[in-house]
Amino acid sequence: MLEKQREELRDDVAYLKSQSMRKNFVFTNIQEDNFSGNVTAEITETKLRKHLQETLKIAKDVADTLRFERVHRSPGQPVPGKIRNIVAKFTYFKDRKMVRRQWKHLSGTGCQMYEQFPPEVLEKRRKLVPKMKDAKKQGKRSWIVYDTLYVDGKPVKQ
Repeated sequence: MLEKQREELRDDVAYLKSQSMRKNFVFTNIQEDNFSGNVTAEITETKLRKHLQETLKIAKDVADTLRFERVHRSPGQPVPGKIRNIVAKFTYFKDRKMVRRQWKHLSGTGCQMYEQFPPEVLEKRRKLVPKMKDAKKQGKRSWIVYDTLYVDGKPVKQ
């Protein structure tokens, strides 16, 4: 009984972590000219807005009006030859949703963007990806939401 309660508490904590990351997006492969590791958040935000305009084809006036609570590079010191990701916390969920819809413009650019999840949820999602691909090969519609796999609109037990 205690083991079950412990697992439920872990799931609750992971859910709460994911809710705090709900408005976050991670952007990869946006050039970094930071060899010292102390570039300001404003400069990082400017680079992100430029990326949104040039790569995601969002109009300049729209990109300039997007509101962020925080924009920063992934923690740690810069490593030569490696580009740290940018984590952006949108103030408004609808802005994040609008940016997310532009994902098709990223193909062939070497850049990616994805939702941020806590490590516990990422691990569950990694295990679900092969099952999702198998379902797609069988001609079924499948997708992952949070930590649940859906096949033809029905959740699949792990």
